[in-house]
Amino acid sequence: MRIALIAIADAGAAGGTLLAGRSIARHQTEFALALGCEKVVLFGDGSTADATALRHAAEKAGAQVQVVPGVRYLPATVRGDDQLLVIAHGLLPESHEAFERLQEGPCVLVLPAEAGWSAGFERLDMAEAWGGAMIIPGRLVAALDELPEDTEPVAALLRIARQAGVPEQPLPERELAEGRWQIVRTFEAALAAERAWIDRRLPPASPFLPTRWLSRWLVRRLGRHWTGKRSAAVGLAAGALVGLVIAVAAAWFGLAALSFAVLVPSALAIEGEHALGHLDRSIFSPKRKPYRAHFVLYLMLDLAFLVLGALAIDSSRVHRLFSPLMAIGLVRASPPEPSGWRSLAADRGLLAALLALAAAWGLTEGAFMALALLLLALRLSAPAAETRLTRP
Repeated sequence: MRIALIAIADAGAAGGTLLAGRSIARHQTEFALALGCEKVVLFGDGSTADATALRHAAEKAGAQVQVVPGVRYLPATVRGDDQLLVIAHGLLPESHEAFERLQEGPCVLVLPAEAGWSAGFERLDMAEAWGGAMIIPGRLVAALDELPEDTEPVAALLRIARQAGVPEQPLPERELAEGRWQIVRTFEAALAAERAWIDRRLPPASPFLPTRWLSRWLVRRLGRHWTGKRSAAVGLAAGALVGLVIAVAAAWFGLAALSFAVLVPSALAIEGEHALGHLDRSIFSPKRKPYRAHFVLYLMLDLAFLVLGALAIDSSRVHRLFSPLMAIGLVRASPPEPSGWRSLAADRGLLAALLALAAAWGLTEGAFMALALLLLALRLSAPAAETRLTRP
């Protein structure tokens, strides 16, 4: 079994520093789970809010969790045939190279001495500094029984691992320079690292998808307050649904322009919920679950377009449904290539804004018909290599 040792004793420093809404210890726990750790040992006070959050996150991922208050309790938590992942206080682990080296098995990550020491890592000798993480055989943990009760476990295990000859694995200095492997112990350091952390998880949006681009810009600006909070994504999804209900109600009472205008913030909220979903995923996990909530929300948004169009067009029931159904059906079944200007025709927020203007002039049916013709023309004109079936 692979076990992770996460220190939470010093909550006022590394453990309590928040980056993108999560403590550094929480980031370390997620890194450990991605490395295949089946058990997480929390070293420190298990009654703190940070320890509770870590315990819930690990248990939700299917890992066992055990809290130990002192170094003498550690040997009993690790068997001789286990592997123990040890992470330095305040380390923000974002490096794929470090991940791959640790995944291979027992090793001590090392950095060039000057670069590592300058970045806050412990210096080992004239040539090397500790890389801030290691995986050691479980049998080595028994040596902690011979040390005083007030021994710092991470430093002690590093010394034990080096004496036992655990292989060293060098980590390139560029991982420090590019911020993928760094020590974060202060609010200022967390704030400086946060933008790069978000960028690594949130793919850039094309300016030809203005609703998605704007939502991701807002998430990048406000990510520190939203990331890590389930209530933020739930709130955005709920806000989008409320907007859809208000839009249908406005259309029912003959306020067509207002009803389409209300869909603009709903589309923005749906894209915001989608962006937060990206931020909640580990960059080390090879398997990514589909965004079911995003798919359902977009399906409901497209159904709202159909309902609003049918209510805004003054004609027979079949005639009311035909042009909205054709237009939205083409948007869903064959949207333009998302990397180019053709994607403008599939941006729901932009479509809602244009339909609101058309409805204000009594041209709702003509706008849906023009949209359908435009989508057909774009689809037929796009090179075969560039077209593909996608979903929002």
